[in-house]
Amino acid sequence: MPDFENFDVKSHLAAAAREAFDTMLSMELSLSEEAPPEHTGIKRMVGAINFAGSVVGAINIQITSDFGCRMAAGMLGIAPDEVESLDEVKAMLAEVTHIVGGSVESALNDAGFPCVLSTPAITFGSDFTIKSLNMERYERYGFQHESETVLMEVGLKRQGGGEDGAAFDATDISGRLQQADVEKLNSLSYRDRIEAAVIEVFDTMVSMDVESTDPVSAASLDGLRNTASVCFGGDATGIVNIQVGDEFSRIMAASMLGMVPEEIEGQEEIVDLLGELSNIIGGSLKSALTDAGLACALATPSFTTGTDFEIELLNLERYERLAFKHGDHSVFVEMGIKISDLARVTGQSADEVHFEVSENDPVPAAGEVFAETEAPATPLPAAAAEDSPPDSPEKNEAETSPGAAEDFNLELLLDIPLEITVELGRTRLQIRELLDIEPGSAVKLSRLEGEPVDILANDTLIAKGEVVVQNEKYGIRITEITSRMDRIRNLR
Repeated sequence: MPDFENFDVKSHLAAAAREAFDTMLSMELSLSEEAPPEHTGIKRMVGAINFAGSVVGAINIQITSDFGCRMAAGMLGIAPDEVESLDEVKAMLAEVTHIVGGSVESALNDAGFPCVLSTPAITFGSDFTIKSLNMERYERYGFQHESETVLMEVGLKRQGGGEDGAAFDATDISGRLQQADVEKLNSLSYRDRIEAAVIEVFDTMVSMDVESTDPVSAASLDGLRNTASVCFGGDATGIVNIQVGDEFSRIMAASMLGMVPEEIEGQEEIVDLLGELSNIIGGSLKSALTDAGLACALATPSFTTGTDFEIELLNLERYERLAFKHGDHSVFVEMGIKISDLARVTGQSADEVHFEVSENDPVPAAGEVFAETEAPATPLPAAAAEDSPPDSPEKNEAETSPGAAEDFNLELLLDIPLEITVELGRTRLQIRELLDIEPGSAVKLSRLEGEPVDILANDTLIAKGEVVVQNEKYGIRITEITSRMDRIRNLR
């Protein structure tokens, strides 16, 4: 039985955060021993990502907007005043959040708690608070870069029995996804599903009739407002937000409890109510997806309240915004979803499946190289460099000798970007066959199943490996590697 209480959140989070800041932003980050301060009354951003499965929870990474510009500048290699838009800052924070969350997710899976990640969301403004609901463990840490503080919060909870994580414990994702019902997925109307769930849950939980109306700006909710969010992850990832003004939130809670709004003190009843509403609405959407053959699980809801904030859903391919009315009161519901590229394969044999991995997938664990694929018949770029490395000079006998390889200054080469390629196999096609290729076509490769694949750096063989699917990530496990001296010599 995995030991959840002793799972070392702090060490995994700190290691992931330091590595992400170092490799992505060229910034040193250190864990502060002091209690992290509250960021209130200033413009700030929070990147949030959720876990779903046998363990549910969330990681929130909070920074000031000013430091966000510095971070984005570090990632882009420019000066902070050259950062052109807030979108660049949000994209950077989403990527950092995804990498840190992916590292903790991998550690949870390795510790025996199968789970998956949701897509990241960014909350930004100057007056808001966020908290994850119903957490079993909650830890809060402050990190320092020079005078700047980065606040990270982690909430985790075990699911009873771990049933929701069982589907994600299997490595045969291709076999699981081939069972998906494409007709059901294509016929699914997300808007109709969400609308029906909202109308039903308001009727059954708070005894209120709401009707759909034309969406208007959420800014029409003046003053204090509350948002409950629930994420899901797996073969489909997404999020559902329900946003209600504070006055109407109290009316709803009072109606559910058979009280008058003035008797609702504090926010406990409002938090519970909106969290349950988002859970039911998100659960309805999740049920439709699982009914179509996709394995996905809900995370626990989170609750955001304040007078000045926006929540932006990122890395999603489908977005719906709905508005409802009850008298003079408005309710806004947002839904974002992305079907995993792996879930698009159906009706194909195991050797015909075409896999694609999102560019936003977490950094792989040590010893594995995760590759993006565009077509099985071509080499797979695992880490495309922004700038092409300089052409290698021609080698003479002195340069290729072991002594010369040891003598040149390696420090000059360590920051040169390389393109890592994984070659699954090759094939020959006649021109007429090439012209007949279209989306969905299967290209058979010469390499047999289970045969090692080649891993190349700048078209030079550096290792061999085997294809693996682990924790829902498609990658390569290295089985053979050339000597360190041969790799150095070849890179020259």
